[in-house]
Amino acid sequence: MNKEEVSCWNCEFFAISWDVNYRYQCKQMGFKSNTLPSRQVKIIDDRDCLAFEEKKIIEKSPPLGDR
Repeated sequence: MNKEEVSCWNCEFFAISWDVNYRYQCKQMGFKSNTLPSRQVKIIDDRDCLAFEEKKIIEKSPPLGDR
């Protein structure tokens, strides 16, 4: 079975920080990093991030004229 790598880009808790030294932020685990937090977790703990939660897709309504 080929499992995709957990990626912060698809996570509900991922954010971009204003801190120029630590651009990426995990809101669930409460830390910032200069690399993606999921990669930091993999390096430190040697397993995929357990806080990962896939982003919910919000469907946009069509413009009023197209309804």
